[in-house]
Amino acid sequence: MFFDNDIISFQIFDVLYMNQKNTKSINRDRDYDALSFRLKADTIIDFEDKSVPFFDNCIGYFPSQVNYTRTAKKDKMIVVDFKAFNYHSSEIEKFVPENPEKYRSLFEQLYDCWSKKGTAYKYKSSAILNTIFAEIYRDNKKSDSNKSKIASSIRHIERNYLKADFSLDCAIEKSYVSPTYFRRLFKEEFGVPPKQYIIEKRMSYAAELIMTDYYSLQEVASLCGYSDYKHFSAEFKKTHGVSPSKYSKR
Repeated sequence: MFFDNDIISFQIFDVLYMNQKNTKSINRDRDYDALSFRLKADTIIDFEDKSVPFFDNCIGYFPSQVNYTRTAKKDKMIVVDFKAFNYHSSEIEKFVPENPEKYRSLFEQLYDCWSKKGTAYKYKSSAILNTIFAEIYRDNKKSDSNKSKIASSIRHIERNYLKADFSLDCAIEKSYVSPTYFRRLFKEEFGVPPKQYIIEKRMSYAAELIMTDYYSLQEVASLCGYSDYKHFSAEFKKTHGVSPSKYSKR
């Protein structure tokens, strides 16, 4: 994943401040990458068969040549257009930092430096973006030795848990350990069994989708990997304490 890279070689093209409301745009055939920090947002990014919500404080990576549709009730953000020379992906990625103020400050510094275009501003801007990349890598770094044993399984889970055909057994096989040993290592790292972790991730994403008021509840269930709405509704109520329909009326 982009946010797991310990070094990114890049060239900045532009740094933009955007503040839009009730907008829908289609982005096609961009020949540059983009990194965004959402200051205030209620945004849905649709690409391929996926829908990714972006809210306040989300950081997004948008690779070149990846087409997507952006639908937003509000979208206030700072965007860095750049070219990454040593990384490319076909996936739009999202990172929600635990300390968003740190990133807000860095992105605002970057925009201020670039827009003023003072002496050596490109070098200074590149230094700030390098700092952003370093902080993202530090916050994403997986240093625990146990987790490294099941890292392949973790990556598979994170990339596929929303798919209807997702299989935990298939994920476990990626690390070449027994299911019992995997579950023990997983619980030591995350504090919960893998099945509970996946359900909680799905239900968290479901709650985000419901609050956008953009999808029907049946569509939310499908986007979260459930073909059976009753099963989805039961899992949602168990996690959030209310049914999806009641949650949508909050």
